[in-house]
Amino acid sequence: MTIEHDFFGVLGSDDESGELYWSDTAELGDQNVDVDVSSPDEESVSSEALDIVAAMINALEELDSQARESLVADLSAEVSVTSQFITAQFDELDDEVLEDALIWDSGDKQIDFLRSIQLQRIGFHPHHIGADQHFAVLDYSISPHETDALLVVTLDVHGDTIGIAADS
Repeated sequence: MTIEHDFFGVLGSDDESGELYWSDTAELGDQNVDVDVSSPDEESVSSEALDIVAAMINALEELDSQARESLVADLSAEVSVTSQFITAQFDELDDEVLEDALIWDSGDKQIDFLRSIQLQRIGFHPHHIGADQHFAVLDYSISPHETDALLVVTLDVHGDTIGIAADS
């Protein structure tokens, strides 16, 4: 079974697994971001959910800004995943790597770090349309060639942040 969508074209697989997968690269400013859409069961994916994914891809700059605002807001929490991640990166990476990666210098290291991280990948899960389910997952890195560490922001179908995590 396959799904045909105006933005994605024909989605689905010819085998009996029923998986749905699509990938491409999108531009965000002067960088490329890997974008993928996946679902283990294409029957659980509606055309409305795919429309939302397409709209989010077309508004990638706004989606990125919202995610970054969530990271800044997370800094004010007593125990912050974001601040722990930033501290770990400053401890683990060479000063030279950080100097090259940090493109901002306002005097606030944490804010400069969040302004400098790069969106590497955004994965969409159109079968997760509940308000508390991970519909979009954005992976950020400060220096993708030097570290596998990622700061991950998870959004629901409405684009609201439902989680922030560190991954490597």
